[in-house]
Amino acid sequence: MSEEEGLEAQVTRQWVSAPGGSCDVRMGHGVVETCGSILRTAVGKPRVAALLCEDGVSDERRELLRRELTDAGFAVEARLLAAGANARTLDFVSELMVWLGEKGVTSDDLVVAIGGVDSLSCAAQACSLWCAGVPLAAIPVDLDAMVEVAVTPRGIAVGESDDMARSNAFCRYLLCDPDLMECGLSDERTRLALALMASSATAENEKSFSRLWDRAPEIMEGDVDVLMEQAVDTLKTRGRLVSSTALAVKQSVTYGRDFVRGLRPLLDDGVSVADLMAEGLRFAARLSCGMGKLSVDDVLTQDELLDRLGFGFVEASVEPERVIKSLKGDQFKRSNRFFVAVPQAIGRVRLASADDELLNEHVSAWCEAHRAD
Repeated sequence: MSEEEGLEAQVTRQWVSAPGGSCDVRMGHGVVETCGSILRTAVGKPRVAALLCEDGVSDERRELLRRELTDAGFAVEARLLAAGANARTLDFVSELMVWLGEKGVTSDDLVVAIGGVDSLSCAAQACSLWCAGVPLAAIPVDLDAMVEVAVTPRGIAVGESDDMARSNAFCRYLLCDPDLMECGLSDERTRLALALMASSATAENEKSFSRLWDRAPEIMEGDVDVLMEQAVDTLKTRGRLVSSTALAVKQSVTYGRDFVRGLRPLLDDGVSVADLMAEGLRFAARLSCGMGKLSVDDVLTQDELLDRLGFGFVEASVEPERVIKSLKGDQFKRSNRFFVAVPQAIGRVRLASADDELLNEHVSAWCEAHRAD
């Protein structure tokens, strides 16, 4: 067996549903080292490949990708992408599309991007708009990017408001190489991916929840193969949710996010977004229980899953009135009605309206319990 055949033998392939299409996910050690042969089939005849690398990606990795694409017959045009939330602005997405035009990239060509969740989301949004859609192959450098970008890339920030403009963007290919990804359990991006795994599993069905529950001990022991297996499982879950024909099911993929968006601006920069996401899941479960929708047993079951995944306690000295104002302010930017994504059972999350008295009661209880001494 040749070295290339040996690498290909380690790579698994999964198809993940996406709005308007599907994502071809390749996962395994060495998958990037053979990506040229994979991506050659993405277009009828290789012509131009735009190579977008997040600022901070090593020269060695950039050269590896350039060589793979060149060997596959592409003429490579390369540029850097901004890292962090600055990548997802209207100005930067517009700048990227202008560059694609200058390099002659069309809908028959290919864009390859490597980076984190924000830079890959920028690439996904730009590719979905340019020439009515350019195929995108994304290479995540961390677990959060792997879980989010393929079928649920983040939206574009407009002014001071994040995630306000988006299209039905998705990746045609997702190439996940554990050797090139940050998968350490202490890394914030890995922990955010774990929170998204819990959110997605709770939203889909009891089987998804049970698989994550069973894998949690091995994940927390540092078994990367089990972690990657769960990441692919979560990818497929999120794909099924956002591809559903039922609007209520589509909306359930946001479970936990509304709490993060509302509370994050009120807290110190050092607060973990992953822990805040877990707090959002706990808060929504208790709010749902107060509405009479979720049983106490299911509240405690979700709590235990989050404990098994190592999510801690967020300290926050903030007044309930400010939290409610921020939660509603964020929601009213997006809708004329105030809804919260809450679990009605393990495997069923829906948007629900909370009356002011109940919302104030639960927000006040959360603020009191989490107040820093």
